[in-house]
Amino acid sequence: MLILSENDVNQSLSMKEAIDVMQQAFVTYAKQDYIMPERMFSQVKEEDTFLLMPCYVDDCIGLKVVTSFPSNNGRDEPVTQGVIMINDRETGKNLSLMNGTLLTAIKTAAVSGVAMRYFKKEAKTIGLIGTGLQGLYQLLAAIESTNVEQIYVYNRTPEKIESFKKDFYKLTNQTVEVVAVNSVEQLIQNSEIIITATTSLSPVIPNDASLYTGKLVVGVGSYKENMRELPEELFKCTPYYVIDSEDGKKECGDIIDPIQNGWIDQNNVVLLSDLIIGNKKYDASSDKPIVFKTVSMALFDALIGNYVYKKAQEQNIGVVVEI
Repeated sequence: MLILSENDVNQSLSMKEAIDVMQQAFVTYAKQDYIMPERMFSQVKEEDTFLLMPCYVDDCIGLKVVTSFPSNNGRDEPVTQGVIMINDRETGKNLSLMNGTLLTAIKTAAVSGVAMRYFKKEAKTIGLIGTGLQGLYQLLAAIESTNVEQIYVYNRTPEKIESFKKDFYKLTNQTVEVVAVNSVEQLIQNSEIIITATTSLSPVIPNDASLYTGKLVVGVGSYKENMRELPEELFKCTPYYVIDSEDGKKECGDIIDPIQNGWIDQNNVVLLSDLIIGNKKYDASSDKPIVFKTVSMALFDALIGNYVYKKAQEQNIGVVVEI
């Protein structure tokens, strides 16, 4: 079995590669060329969750074992941590066990990168709310998928922003200016793309439709039915609510609430995969906001895990152990 550490994963995968793999993953999803059992959620304590996410696709069996612990916001530990295991689909052989904490951050950002590339490739300004590990990689995906020149960052704990900026500049050699702002309104006013990457249970951007004209809003953080980062009026004013997975309609408050409450017509909730393969169209000339929500799925983890395994194997990265 090939064991891949965080550093091994980092060596094996660039953000551009990750975005390209996720773009193809959307095509696989649209063609339904996979088997994906429901992911298992188990509450460990309060809002802290343990998840099992299996998928059989191409020549692999992928399994992600992951924890999401919002309680780590007060500790020196990532909110999301995990491992990804890859098995041979033909024989069942254990092929690889890899760091899933970094790979999940890269993969989730790459999914957003596909949406940013599709809807706002020419964008020059990005706004990020939330300065955790996921926020860092969301910005790396934005750099790779748009023409970003300036990034605006807001966090409800402002003192975290300086260390976040230092971490960001360690990860990229791009000369992109990162500006800390004092309010969410200031961030929205200056940004063509707004990314929310928090563990909030309630909306983190204003309930004012006039703020979002012509913008792309990317919702990343919420993944359970009691979590919602995005406000009611945003759903009411968007002609297209784009999601990455049908499963989100029964798992995530940011998708469940607007549909159940009638804030958006269910016919206007579309899969990004359908747009990518041409099954659905959208009016690119409209100045109304577009909202993209990612909840991710095991298919994405299996495909990117299999890609990393094969790339590491080709480049002789990692440690082979007998189990």
